[in-house]
Amino acid sequence: MADRDVERDCSTEDFVASLRRLADSLEKGEAFRIQVVNKRFTVPAGATLSIEHEAEGGDEELEFQLHWKTSE
Repeated sequence: MADRDVERDCSTEDFVASLRRLADSLEKGEAFRIQVVNKRFTVPAGATLSIEHEAEGGDEELEFQLHWKTSE
């Protein structure tokens, strides 16, 4: 599979809806399906979760991250 690093801007309403669906999936121990820039994929229930904060040159970034391995 080719490497991929994309970002999708979205409205507050869409962001909140995605977070809410993700939170519900995590609480139920279920996989999470999402589409980002024309690619639909599933985040497995056992994904590793982390929160990252970066600050550089007056810019700050907060990321809620989910990590998992794919079987290719």
